[in-house]
Amino acid sequence: MSPLNEAAWILKPKGDLKRFTAAYNAPLEGEIVIENRAVAIQPFDANVRAREYVDVPYPFILGNGAAGIVHEVGPSVTRFKKGDRVVSDTPTYQLKESKYGGWQKYVVSREATTAKIPASTTFEDAAATPFALLTAVSALHLHLGMGKPGTNRNGKALIWGASGSVGGYAVQYAASVGCEVVATASPRKFEFVCGLGASTVFDYKDDEIVSKLKSLGPYDYIMTASGDATSANAISEVLQPDGGTFASVRPPSDEVKLAKNVQLVYDSFSMTTQKPENGNFTRWWYRDYLPGALGGNVNPTPLEKRAGGLNRIQDACTDVLEGHSPKQLVLDPWEVGT
Repeated sequence: MSPLNEAAWILKPKGDLKRFTAAYNAPLEGEIVIENRAVAIQPFDANVRAREYVDVPYPFILGNGAAGIVHEVGPSVTRFKKGDRVVSDTPTYQLKESKYGGWQKYVVSREATTAKIPASTTFEDAAATPFALLTAVSALHLHLGMGKPGTNRNGKALIWGASGSVGGYAVQYAASVGCEVVATASPRKFEFVCGLGASTVFDYKDDEIVSKLKSLGPYDYIMTASGDATSANAISEVLQPDGGTFASVRPPSDEVKLAKNVQLVYDSFSMTTQKPENGNFTRWWYRDYLPGALGGNVNPTPLEKRAGGLNRIQDACTDVLEGHSPKQLVLDPWEVGT
């Protein structure tokens, strides 16, 4: 008999989440079923719920990640067995099937986009880390050409907005490769960002920020982890007179005014491993880099575990979008809540 599954369903665009039963889906070729023990609320998922950020069929189960215990493996799966502790990125928004939605007890995912969780790592930390970490590493390594950790490449990186999850991971990754890292943050975060590996940190609100950053350039790699127009426009000035390329977590907007010799690189960085053309990167990510990062090679983003399970996901989404918590919010789908 299949186990009883429950999920937080969204029934219509921008609708409230409702806790109902959901089908238990047996794994197909190359798939696994995960007993989901931790859900991290990402801004991306919260935007899909509240603002129709992505078109999905309704009713639907949102969420593109799961951390828990392998419950069942499908045909041809060799890297995992029942009982393994894993974290996985699911193709929820690519394939638009609810069985992959992370906001449920039993989640179907792919072997190829799953990593083992080290024994020393909690489900909560495992769930909270990959989305922002993948965004940073994909932008720097895959899109800007930065090397892998330990390559000791000479280079200089500029990370704008280094105190947030993505920015903090970007600083750590660049430092692990061997780059000198210059960063921007609010003054109260200077010590924190330096602790992640930055050699110099400037106040992003400083009236002379452009001239100060230019004085330490040129830069081999530049990323804005805030993605706002102010950072993009400032970086465009920093890149003068020769111009150049930088990565941003947001696409260009009407407020972004770049010089003609400056290119902004934007992609759905967190979805990198769902794209077949990135197969080599995906294998490295789930088999080597992510397990090591979870095992202590990366300082994880601070998290806050919320009570209430599936019943409180919507409240957590609201808090994420409204900026009520500086920490990564995590819930246990199995926890009984009101």
